[in-house]
Amino acid sequence: MMIRFYFLLIINFFFAVQCINAQNVKAFLNYGEYFSPKDGQFIETYVAIEGNSLQWNRTMDNNLKAQVEYTLIFKLDSQIVGFSKDIINSPLIQDSAQMGNMLLHTNRFKLQNGKYSVSIKLDDLNDTLKASFTTTQITLKRSTNDIFMSSIEVFSKFEKTEKEGMNIKGGYLLTPNVYHYLPEHDSVLQFYTEIYHTKLVLGMDVPFLLSYYLVNNESNIILPQYKKYKRLKSSEVNVFMSSLDIRDLPSGNFSLVMEVRDRNNELKAKTDYFFQRQNSKIVIDEDEISAVNIASTFAELITGEDTLSEIIRSLAPISSGSERVFALQLIDKGDTYIMQQYLFNFWEKRNLEDPFKPFREYMEQVRKADKKFGTSIKRGYETDRGRVFLQYGEPNSIAKEDNDPAAYPYEIWHYYQALNQRDVKFVFYNTDLTSNDFYLLHSTAIGEPNDYQWRLHLRGRDRKFNSIDDDGRTDDWGSEYNNYYENPR
Repeated sequence: MMIRFYFLLIINFFFAVQCINAQNVKAFLNYGEYFSPKDGQFIETYVAIEGNSLQWNRTMDNNLKAQVEYTLIFKLDSQIVGFSKDIINSPLIQDSAQMGNMLLHTNRFKLQNGKYSVSIKLDDLNDTLKASFTTTQITLKRSTNDIFMSSIEVFSKFEKTEKEGMNIKGGYLLTPNVYHYLPEHDSVLQFYTEIYHTKLVLGMDVPFLLSYYLVNNESNIILPQYKKYKRLKSSEVNVFMSSLDIRDLPSGNFSLVMEVRDRNNELKAKTDYFFQRQNSKIVIDEDEISAVNIASTFAELITGEDTLSEIIRSLAPISSGSERVFALQLIDKGDTYIMQQYLFNFWEKRNLEDPFKPFREYMEQVRKADKKFGTSIKRGYETDRGRVFLQYGEPNSIAKEDNDPAAYPYEIWHYYQALNQRDVKFVFYNTDLTSNDFYLLHSTAIGEPNDYQWRLHLRGRDRKFNSIDDDGRTDDWGSEYNNYYENPR
């Protein structure tokens, strides 16, 4: 089964670069993993560059034009195995109001399984002082004998074509959504995927089931109204393109999940696509909460405005965006009865048969977070480590160092599996050296803060930044943070 990887860590990097140097080229990058029965596996990389972060010059015919040199390098065991250097030209424009448009570009690389070091550089050719640079690592691995799926490609528009080339799949020219973000004016989630080796594993023209659905990443709940099925027949490559109406999907973090099952309902392949949704039009209906019956439930036994307020606040790490907003409104109003109704409704949505069970288990975790991560002025769930602990669970390993000769005290957490993501790492550090409050510096989890220069920040009390090209990968003498990060125990 193919494992999905995202360049959201790169996307988050560019957000970090803006904080370091607001004059840099601003861009969003992503990539998808695919397979060709003829040529083998390959990846497509997508870059979207913010036009208003570039210098636009006048041409001889008085039009405006921007140019970016885009360099992308893949290294395997220090050997360059993939390289491209392209000049991305903007369309010619006359009105400066059009400078905000995005410049889109796609590349394709044949890459086998392995752990790659990736370098990306963007140079504004009209302003040599504007440049962005980062390095990261990606790992590609899949079984050659199993059914597997391509990355899910979400696109903003499509066009039927008989041509071949970049962004053309299944006879359609797709405009990729690079951002993993869907604002409220996007009412439809459009997506494309390919399924491989169904013929090899199942035989020719054998029926199988493809299901696809949305998962709320905060609560890890499948949203039944967004679950669909499609019956297909095995072939060399199965192409699937569809859409979901998301006009009623509230703000929050979600995953589109796709599964392939055989006639015996055995899971054969699974892939997912993370996205963030912003939809201020959809809010929790207070009348719906007011209709909840809490008689003879655990919520009826919890009384006192302060107690209820504290319990509801502690739910923030596992709440959706709309739930967090509604909860704060409830706390401000101070109506204890509706707070009880909300509390019961919150857990009933997560376990209809026995809402008290997940409530009891979660509150036990809240107590653990208080004991491990609480400070003199913060409850455990209010700290970064406590929030991550409650949202993702207990890490599989923690590397803790309070006496590094060149770095602030730090902890590096590693998860084999964190919600729908694999091989996730969190780096926390303590800059005041006295409290128990460690701040989240860097993570590989989608949607979390990500900074390719986290090592420089970690040893910031002794070392200063040399340039934006410096990612600090060279260890200081006596330091182990690179070892802990690259080789979790």
